Amino acid sequence: MGEEISKENFDAQDFDRFHERLVEETSFVRSLFDRRAFDDASRVLGYELELCLVDAQGQPSKVNAQVLNDCANPLLTLELAKFNLEINGHPFVVDADVLSHMDADLSELYYQVQQSALGFGAHTVLFGVLPSLHRAHLNTDEYMSEQHRYNQLSHQLIKMRGRPVQLDLHGEEHLSIEKNDVMLEALGTSLQIHMQVPFDEAVDTYNAALWASMLVLGATPNSPLVLGKCCWQESRIGIFKQAVDTRNPQEIRDHIVPRVHFGKAYIESIFDLFEDNFYYSPILPEVIDKPIEALHHFNLHNGTIWRWVRPILGLNSSGDYHLRLELRVVPSGPTLLDTMANTAFYLGLTEGLKRCGENLRALDFSTLETDFYRAAQYGMRSQVHWINGFEDSLKNLILSRALPLARQGLEKIGIIDSARLLDIIEARMVSEQTGANWILQHWKQHADTSRLVQTYLQHADSNTPVHLWPAP
Repeated sequence: MGEEISKENFDAQDFDRFHERLVEETSFVRSLFDRRAFDDASRVLGYELELCLVDAQGQPSKVNAQVLNDCANPLLTLELAKFNLEINGHPFVVDADVLSHMDADLSELYYQVQQSALGFGAHTVLFGVLPSLHRAHLNTDEYMSEQHRYNQLSHQLIKMRGRPVQLDLHGEEHLSIEKNDVMLEALGTSLQIHMQVPFDEAVDTYNAALWASMLVLGATPNSPLVLGKCCWQESRIGIFKQAVDTRNPQEIRDHIVPRVHFGKAYIESIFDLFEDNFYYSPILPEVIDKPIEALHHFNLHNGTIWRWVRPILGLNSSGDYHLRLELRVVPSGPTLLDTMANTAFYLGLTEGLKRCGENLRALDFSTLETDFYRAAQYGMRSQVHWINGFEDSLKNLILSRALPLARQGLEKIGIIDSARLLDIIEARMVSEQTGANWILQHWKQHADTSRLVQTYLQHADSNTPVHLWPAP
């Protein structure tokens, strides 16, 4: 959810000043694009991983601040709920062994959090939605992390909406819940993959990543059980879209696009996405006296518009600007090895699609968007389209087309240590045992979320990929 802010309250003058800074900084960004003043050579991989903290009974454990203080590691940050933490991994130059480097980095950081949590009677575990969450765990006074950013986000969300947040998911069962704050967003935990690409590849990478997002959803779902209801295979997609929807009733009637969205169209310029940020009112208008070149207000505002493929403008250590994409659709877990397999698949498929020689814009964008949400609802069973319009089950398309392209894509950018990771995706699809399907089987057999989380945790701690877990 981004960096902390220093103010507890904002007034109309703050919003006006923030808008002025945003206009200035966006104009500066336009000049960067006009001058092509971006790194056009580097290819870098980064990641963020959100995790859950649970007690010995598998219930949420609100000790994130204690764990963070104990670890004293700047790569760890608080999340919205006190039972979540986020790992912000090191970035790595894409070379032959980049996935091994990321794996070692993730394992080290996760182990540090894991060992610290044990000292506070808690365990770390990776879910898209923690099955043992109940409505009581969404109480802001008891479970929201104590940061100005989250308090203000919650306050501004309700102020802009003019009504409570309504979560309504229709899956195997119907979940409906209403809240007067932002805490419904705390239901979901995810993996965010950051891809820095050369400037000349940015547009093609974005369009390819949209296609990859839809396909990856079918291979990675891990969020089927929400507050005791069987919802979507990847319920986190629907939850997040609704939980931070700032639109008031009139804006909904006017078909204003929500802040969480798949996209509005294929693009021809990354700058168009940044310019489109003016479509949305600021939520956290903190004005800081920094030079325009720092892009503080530009990036703060961009961080409150949650595209599933989000463009980010950053600075290299050398002081050069770069473009990267934050791929946001993958849930956390079930294991670190599954996390690495999901990363390899997403990265490889995006690169493979970008280089496949077919027109990624041939199919109507609305069809791709519909398929994206269908994949979130039904996973590998959903009927979706390939880039040429051919329709098949998502499972068949991944096995016959997406995985071969992912292997080629990784090879094209020089990654050689990926075969075992993509083999995990293939085995997961053949066995049809995703995290979501395992969770649903356990729930339907035992109807006990504490037992579910405890058993899941035992398997996850062994780092055995989910397709090899014994049936519940």
